[in-house]
Amino acid sequence: MSSDPKLRPIDFLWHGKLEDFNTSLAWSPDGKQLAAGSVSGQVAIYDAVQGRAVHLFEQAHADGCDVLAWRPDGNALATAGRDGTWKLWDATDGKILAEHEAGAMWAEHLAWSSKPIDERGHLLALGAGNTVTLWNEIGQAVGESLKVAKTVSEIAWIIGGTTLAIATSSEVIVRDALDNTDERVFKSRDPILNMAFSPSGKWLMTGNQDCSVHVWNTDNGGEMHMRGYAAKVRQLAWHRGSRWLATGGGETISVWDCSGRGPEGRTPLLLEWHPDQISALHYQPEGDWLASGARDGSLAVWSPTQRQNQISRAKISSGVTRVAWSPDGKLLAATGECGEVQVLAVE
Repeated sequence: MSSDPKLRPIDFLWHGKLEDFNTSLAWSPDGKQLAAGSVSGQVAIYDAVQGRAVHLFEQAHADGCDVLAWRPDGNALATAGRDGTWKLWDATDGKILAEHEAGAMWAEHLAWSSKPIDERGHLLALGAGNTVTLWNEIGQAVGESLKVAKTVSEIAWIIGGTTLAIATSSEVIVRDALDNTDERVFKSRDPILNMAFSPSGKWLMTGNQDCSVHVWNTDNGGEMHMRGYAAKVRQLAWHRGSRWLATGGGETISVWDCSGRGPEGRTPLLLEWHPDQISALHYQPEGDWLASGARDGSLAVWSPTQRQNQISRAKISSGVTRVAWSPDGKLLAATGECGEVQVLAVE
């Protein structure tokens, strides 16, 4: 907890522990459960109120769990890992509902559509190697697999729609999931590490290998480029209103104003306190606070546009790997390099 009287106290509500570096973290849609996965292959589903592991899958994936995603009804959890498989788990009894080959080793990307897609319901997109496949809510394949030219670096559904975005190191492909055709392709001259669409769908941002952020205006195709970061930009976090984008890329958080013509030529808000490189960022789904974590284990909560922009601060016992606000924005979860899972509340 912070001793600074200007900052709000943080309460550590409960603590969980996996065996190794935590790779993934996700709240259930209703906020009642929290799932975490580790490089050892362990996956745990916790009761978010009591802090106990309702299910602990000791080896969900033989060579490590890379990613997990809750089905939108909250009754099942999808996981994928380095054994080249993906699985769908029943969140109530812990049984496997479906298990399939991912199409390549190192299955690293999962994303459920935010709304049902006709009679097929919500679809799960899976990225493994240079292959993208779609699956329905009970784990059955939908349509043909898609091969892209290079390894998939990120996949995401554009919020509120049936459009799937697929990032590789050189481009972002936007496809209609219903007819499986390309709508647009955004080419990048710099190797892409990750991407994030604004909630409005207007802005596409990528964090890049060359310590930069690239921006496309999806309305008119305009491009912008922001360089000068101290490290590769692996963290992108959008505010729910689509105006503010927080980025990592060093020890300082840059928050860009994307209103109107966009961020090019503007000076970002700089949030400085972490003594080590930023490793995780997440805006509240309902609210305006930004959570950040760094490799030294430091955690901070910010209200970036306020004069007193830091709300609170804390520390966990090893480097932060993930931070995630609960759906209602009242609780903050953080995971660490040594397997810890922490849930906190800011008073």
